[in-house]
Amino acid sequence: MAEQTLAPGASVEESQPAAVVEVKLTRRSRIEKWAFLIPALLFQLSWGWYPLIVAFLLSMTDARPRGPISWTGFQSYTRVWADPLVGSAFRVTLIYAALSIVLTFLIPIIVAILLMEMKPRVMRWMMVLWFLPLSGVASTIMWRYVYNTDFGFFQWIAMDVLGLPRQGFLTSADQVLFWLIFPGILMFGPGLIYMAGLQSIPQSYYEAAEIEGAGLWRKIWTISLPRLRPIIVMMLTFAIIGSLQVFDWPKLMTEGGPGGASRTVVMYMFDLLNSLRYSDATALAIFLFILIMAITITYRILFKEDPDA
Repeated sequence: MAEQTLAPGASVEESQPAAVVEVKLTRRSRIEKWAFLIPALLFQLSWGWYPLIVAFLLSMTDARPRGPISWTGFQSYTRVWADPLVGSAFRVTLIYAALSIVLTFLIPIIVAILLMEMKPRVMRWMMVLWFLPLSGVASTIMWRYVYNTDFGFFQWIAMDVLGLPRQGFLTSADQVLFWLIFPGILMFGPGLIYMAGLQSIPQSYYEAAEIEGAGLWRKIWTISLPRLRPIIVMMLTFAIIGSLQVFDWPKLMTEGGPGGASRTVVMYMFDLLNSLRYSDATALAIFLFILIMAITITYRILFKEDPDA
């Protein structure tokens, strides 16, 4: 067979048949994909699914810090299911999550859209005021003072300005969840992400809508919100997961009080761990995981990311 000669300036790949080159490129592409996927899969298995499996096995034992561990089956799940404080903690968590999403998730979207309608100079000042970063410790101290029932700023507004009777704020079982969420309305700042998404929408969409006679709200409903749908879906997923796992803010502000009115599931889980009830705490964590997965999967099925869907 005669040897194939290369044309001047041609590479080896160019001289090979197209089918051979395509096979090599496909194989190289597959190797590159797995080179990126394998570290992510190993990380997910090591820090995600492996701890979950270990936690499930641990909940089936009488886990203790010292001594032998024996298999107990579903006894810890039975104890947790029958514990009235668990039901109360789940009720508080679900109410907190619902209020948090309604009050602190929808408002940043609306504010971000309205900021985009302002003049650039006004918009910049509003962004500085709204997204001013504050230390978590400093904000906790500040809000503790604001909610103080004797000399707090809100108490002064309620009694001296509005003429209302003395308010309980964080010491009232009926009000505590709302006032725990209220700072998020003023200081929670995912609006920067929404504004970045709004800036990526072509201006031609709005110009075409204005030519057709669309007003502000019509443009928001038909252009801004649909184009923001992928970001909204992602942020809402994080908001659902985060609000159902809330711990630090209620712990710092109320310690679960008054009378357990602000004790979330994770806070009660922490109490079980402090009482050395490791298997019960792990069983409670499994229950919370199942709830979060069920809500998240249902939400992802019902709400589509595609803005053109």
